[in-house]
Amino acid sequence: MKTPLISAKNIKKHFDVGDGILKAVDGISFDIFPGETLGLVGESGCGKSTAGRTIIRLYEPTEGELIFIGQNIYELSRKEMQEVRRDFQMIFQDPYASLNPRMTVEDIVAEPLDIHHMYESHKERSVRVLELLELVGLGQEHVMRFPHEFSGGQRQRIGLARALALNPKFIVCDEPISALDVSIQAQVVNLLKDLQNRLGLTYLFIAHDLSMVRYISNRVGVMYLGHIMELADSEELYINPIHPYTKALLSAIPIPDPEIQRSRHRIMLEGDVPSPINPKEGCRFVDRCAYAQDICRTTTPKLIEKKENHFAACHVF
Repeated sequence: MKTPLISAKNIKKHFDVGDGILKAVDGISFDIFPGETLGLVGESGCGKSTAGRTIIRLYEPTEGELIFIGQNIYELSRKEMQEVRRDFQMIFQDPYASLNPRMTVEDIVAEPLDIHHMYESHKERSVRVLELLELVGLGQEHVMRFPHEFSGGQRQRIGLARALALNPKFIVCDEPISALDVSIQAQVVNLLKDLQNRLGLTYLFIAHDLSMVRYISNRVGVMYLGHIMELADSEELYINPIHPYTKALLSAIPIPDPEIQRSRHRIMLEGDVPSPINPKEGCRFVDRCAYAQDICRTTTPKLIEKKENHFAACHVF
């Protein structure tokens, strides 16, 4: 068995919101191995993006450990963390908001190089920026332009070039395609896969597009209200889901065949997503689950291995 590049252990991120504690991420654990993509899916507000930002310590964790190459990065000082940050990067959801409109493409892509003093001359800096732009399908003619001169897909490529500037080992992709036209989404995902193969990158891919996650991910984790409900190899999870929430999510994916689509059973969830502020003990999904039992209301289920490499947090299944 390979050694994980990333080991998240019981990570929690809580926010004090005045009238209670918002438990955005409430005890998630998983490994990510070198060169793989772990997909993280779930409804809006389930804690996916907060989990990604807490893992790379953009948010300070409330509790837990993040083991990266043998050390818990949550114990590092600010100075020590500066070194580790070279290996952690993030691609943000909104390519319109994540690029400084006052900076040229050259300065945007070179910003990580400037911060970490990664070049000896301005010429070396310019050469590296051009290398990075060519890596993501842009060129010399784009160097001196500003973000407003580009389409959404091109801006996301600029953000990707910036993320690659320091040769990171691990990249959090925080819904990198959700703000893009459908016709452009596949291009960006294929570029991510190509770069992963060429550069040996490891991704945490956060999204709510289940079909795209299946395409890009080796394994998939399903989140609901701060908890991971199910975790398995991508094909296994999509073909043999265990948790009732996962089954409901997958039943909502349209199939481009009218005959099959008409014969499918769509699982409709009753009720609304509960508030993540001061949640009760027990399964977070209990009020919307058709199979809920008494134990589900009193005891929070643990994520345990139900089949080989297939984990689920459910008392019933």
